[in-house]
Amino acid sequence: MSSEMAIPSWIKAKEFVNLLSNHVKDFKAIQKFKVCPALAPGETYATVMLKVHIDCLLTTGQVNNFTLMLKVPHNNDLYRNEMVKWHMFVTEAGMYRQIIPAFEEMYRSKGVPVRFGAKSYDLPTINKEYILLEDLTRRGFRNVKRQNCLDMDHCRSVLKKIAQLHAASAVWVEKNGIFSDLFSRGMVREEGKVLLGGMFNSGLQHLLKTTQQMKSCEKFYPELKKYADTFMVEIFKQTARDDNSFNVLNHGDCWSNNIMFQYGDQGELKETYFVDLQLPSYGSPAQDLLYFILSSAQLDLKIKHFDEMIRYYHENLIANLKLLGYSKPLPYLRDIHQMILKGSIWAMITVLITTAAVLCDTTDSATVDNFVSDSEDSQEFKQLLFSNERFKRHWEVVLPWLYYRGVLEV
Repeated sequence: MSSEMAIPSWIKAKEFVNLLSNHVKDFKAIQKFKVCPALAPGETYATVMLKVHIDCLLTTGQVNNFTLMLKVPHNNDLYRNEMVKWHMFVTEAGMYRQIIPAFEEMYRSKGVPVRFGAKSYDLPTINKEYILLEDLTRRGFRNVKRQNCLDMDHCRSVLKKIAQLHAASAVWVEKNGIFSDLFSRGMVREEGKVLLGGMFNSGLQHLLKTTQQMKSCEKFYPELKKYADTFMVEIFKQTARDDNSFNVLNHGDCWSNNIMFQYGDQGELKETYFVDLQLPSYGSPAQDLLYFILSSAQLDLKIKHFDEMIRYYHENLIANLKLLGYSKPLPYLRDIHQMILKGSIWAMITVLITTAAVLCDTTDSATVDNFVSDSEDSQEFKQLLFSNERFKRHWEVVLPWLYYRGVLEV
């Protein structure tokens, strides 16, 4: 991704002057302004993440370096014709400016400080799609290298934060009614069926090819093959919201690169924040739970300690529902497990669009076009995704688990 391709022409120093005047003490003028891509290929797909570097001249004569994270859309036909249907920027802006602050205030009112993510900023003179955020790295936040996945301490920290998010959303709905479509529809929606169908069907073919070549998985191949043939029909059935069940606002894209961690002086984990709030989904908590654990937990944890992690999530969910005054019947642990079985298609969605990408080595071919299209370059990229040895080690553990839980039955 070259700077010329990634950086829109509207991003000028003058647009940031008012913001800096309000947020940088003793600000006088912008001395230097630079924008560059913030992430390597393969670290993000749906949008372009830029880093804004500003040298601020202060009234004291000193120069203060200030950085921001700026998310913008891809400048291509794929975004303009298909991805725009997800309304990701207006959704994420609403999450940062309305929904998340409301959730945080709910905890503050109970005397418990909970933060879910970065501060967001506005550029009032700009009428473009963008999300502008504080640079969390300035406060010591960072991602864990995605290929390494997360150990139990990190997984528990994320599951606790997911439980806090879910609990706040359930109480919010009890008081205010169901979220608007903007915040509730997530990634699986009818208007995106063409894009989803191409992405999933192509991924399934490469997954089947890899599975067929793995001696340890030959027993499961026939059932996986039959399952693949019905996948696009089942995806809309199994992800549909059940309004008679316990529902929450899911993060919707909860994998390791969308989670940042802050550490103390001794390397201890202090805080966990979410980023990329562009695909929230109101429905079963099974979505976030399956998506996070199967995409981002270390190999020796994601199946062997799956039930343990679900219990930890449930304990935190119940504690936070009680804290926030949830008045409806509290979901039992067995209820959460039943939701996970009922929404088990999220496991395969995760494998197809996230787990393989998490475990892939960094490559220039890791682009959103190659991820969703059917071009020759796309096929080569997907072959790389699903045939790499790291992915196969995870798949030969996950596939039997899916098989014996009945996930692949059609």
